Amino acid sequence: MIAYVLFNKGSENEGPAQELARRLEPEQVDVELTDADSPRGIQLATNYDIMARPAVALIRDDGSPVQIWQGADQLPVPADVGYLAHQ
Repeated sequence: MIAYVLFNKGSENEGPAQELARRLEPEQVDVELTDADSPRGIQLATNYDIMARPAVALIRDDGSPVQIWQGADQLPVPADVGYLAHQ
């Protein structure tokens, strides 16, 4: 399972996205920080209907979503991501 953290590079949501990725390390969750405007970021946003940034998409190995959080006011608590990732 992996948590994709999408953000817009150079925007005010870059800092919170990086902080969240750092705080997920102790939860033993694989994290990929992804610029939402990169080809990978656009692909993720399209595949999982992500419209707001920053966003976190917790995705199973088979590509199916577990949970998606969108927008600065909806960012998850790292412990919640860790709990869902280890179910």
